[in-house]
Amino acid sequence: MREVTIEHTVPFHDVDPLLVVWHGHYFKYFEYGREALLRAHGLDVPDLMALGLKMMVVESHCRHLRPLRHGERVAVRAYFGRVDHKIMVHFEVRSVTHGHRAARGHTALVTLDRAGELLRDTPPEVRARLEAAAG
Repeated sequence: MREVTIEHTVPFHDVDPLLVVWHGHYFKYFEYGREALLRAHGLDVPDLMALGLKMMVVESHCRHLRPLRHGERVAVRAYFGRVDHKIMVHFEVRSVTHGHRAARGHTALVTLDRAGELLRDTPPEVRARLEAAAG
């Protein structure tokens, strides 16, 4: 399925006293990628709300490989894995400045109905948008 890559520069407020990106900010970087990926598939928050649906993160994982530092250019690549019961979004965070992979991970999303009830499977209208984008 289609993937997206977004870039940003590490701001000073993302680094810790050791002058490296604090580990928790990698999940924020994942969110930047996930939001761009969902938007590219017509599944941004307003799109979901129009369908009477919501999504919720039920699992997240990050493996830190090399540190990022203030001012580095960072590329976040996001792409879909499984989309049947849960929607798996995988990530790779790379330093554009130095050319190394800094982190990789994933999040798992489930779909909820308008009332907030968990849907057992990814709804057909969501899968159709993912499949259409895949070609």
